[in-house]
Amino acid sequence: MLTTKDHVISSLIKAKDYISGEAISSDLGISRAAVNTAVKALRTEGYDIESSTKKGYILKSRPGKISSGELLPYLEPSRLDKVIVEDSVTSTNDLLKNLASEGAPEGTVIIADRQTRGKGRRGRSFESPSGTGIYLSYLLRPSAAPSDVTHVTACSAVCVHNAILDACGVETSIKWVNDLVIDNKKICGILTEMNLESESFSVDSIIVGIGINVNGPSDIFPPEVRKVAGSIESVTGTHCDRARIAASLISEMDKMADRLTKDTSSYLETYSSSCITLGKEISIVSLPDSNEIPRHGTAIAVNPDYTLKVRLDDGTVTDIKSGEVSVRGLYGYI
Repeated sequence: MLTTKDHVISSLIKAKDYISGEAISSDLGISRAAVNTAVKALRTEGYDIESSTKKGYILKSRPGKISSGELLPYLEPSRLDKVIVEDSVTSTNDLLKNLASEGAPEGTVIIADRQTRGKGRRGRSFESPSGTGIYLSYLLRPSAAPSDVTHVTACSAVCVHNAILDACGVETSIKWVNDLVIDNKKICGILTEMNLESESFSVDSIIVGIGINVNGPSDIFPPEVRKVAGSIESVTGTHCDRARIAASLISEMDKMADRLTKDTSSYLETYSSSCITLGKEISIVSLPDSNEIPRHGTAIAVNPDYTLKVRLDDGTVTDIKSGEVSVRGLYGYI
């Protein structure tokens, strides 16, 4: 539920200049005293709010947090009814899975400032330090068979690409199938988990977990991760508004949820044009971290079902549906 404090910080963010206490109280339908109380509380949380007897209030700086009030300038209040913002969780995916089992509706979102046990693909951990990233899980409930929604992860990657471009003007590339990359550094990973109905084997729920490294230097990551991972800021020098990216991402995911079982050709177009894997020499293994001898070839296209078309070194052409694809020159792969 949105609080007076949420509405007041939203008003200050949207104003971008001085706004009178009278204007805020009138817009929100609350007393001047309530506005003043909210401003005092916001100051204790690190918001630098300057006041002038003649001009009113102006927001000089923000602590860079994600809260309902920080999201409110970019999302309708009714949309925030299904958005849960937490300071710290074990895993946003795990928490949303529990809510899904209790009947949470499509479009339910959990955002955390920090994860203590963030999850990546194949049981790997995902570093989730506080104050720097966006750790967000989105609940989908499509009326579909599992085979009809295999493209959900790729479409979600397009949503992240669009959100970052919209919110901070930074272009990202997509490494097949679900990494977002800037200048050969991974800045986002996506973990999709599907739950099926036991009798019909149709989709009950899909949880899309998205972790974006937004701000902070490269040394926020452990040494073994730095050769692969970076943040938007550490790679580009652009300090981004995490709340604005998160709000844009929610809007993009809402649009994708509506189109997932319909025409997604626009997603394929963006995915293909942004796919850093295409035209590159790659190696493929079916089982990562195994002793399997990799196959080598060149990625030549993304198929309509988002599988990867590859010309192997022996001249044969094959479609890769799953497995681990390494791209020469990316993440230190030679």
